[in-house]
Amino acid sequence: MKSRIFLALLSSLALLTGCATAPQMPVALSPTALPSAGDARIGVMMVTLPKVDTSFPGAGCLLCMAAASMANSSLTKHTQTLPADDLLRVKGELADVLRKKGQNVTVIDDAVKIADLPNAAVQGPNLASKDFSGLQKKYKLDKILVIDIVEVGISRNYSAYVPTSDPKGVVTGSAYLVDLKTNTFEWYLPLKQSKSANGAWDEAPAFPSLSNAYFQAIEGARDSLVQPFVN
Repeated sequence: MKSRIFLALLSSLALLTGCATAPQMPVALSPTALPSAGDARIGVMMVTLPKVDTSFPGAGCLLCMAAASMANSSLTKHTQTLPADDLLRVKGELADVLRKKGQNVTVIDDAVKIADLPNAAVQGPNLASKDFSGLQKKYKLDKILVIDIVEVGISRNYSAYVPTSDPKGVVTGSAYLVDLKTNTFEWYLPLKQSKSANGAWDEAPAFPSLSNAYFQAIEGARDSLVQPFVN
């Protein structure tokens, strides 16, 4: 009986391991991604930015999260007032850079949720997991450049109820250029910017050092997104 239970557990573990999706590795910008003649029609889109907010990874249980939220309530209140305008400008900056390189660019202003797009028929390494054919047809595109920010704000690590780090300014997400004929990534950038306060962070209510770290994280994210296309 015990051996059958053990084998069943091993089988379940194997299934879970097999179903796990490996993270997409970075892909350097392909030398052929931007044709010199500008023949490719490139769409540039940015997924709707999340709310600027605090996060407390590691405070896993509901009571732990409640305790972390209460302990950092003044920080959260301040964080939610911080602007993210410089991130919003990245889409236009990338479009301008591409146009200066002679590319045929269409800026997509529609609010598009990547999660709502259908899954691609073929899945694998260096292949986009989503099917962009609807946008391809609507905007008559050959390629699409996507900026997908999933977190912007201040993050502080926890272990249950106990903080294990000082808060940091963070911007996380990804950006990628997809060849819509093959659904392959011609560029893929996992985005993770994390900046610590220079000096004391706990200076409520304005948190000047930590606010500066937040803006540094945004600036670092902007540079990471734009520079591959400038060089």
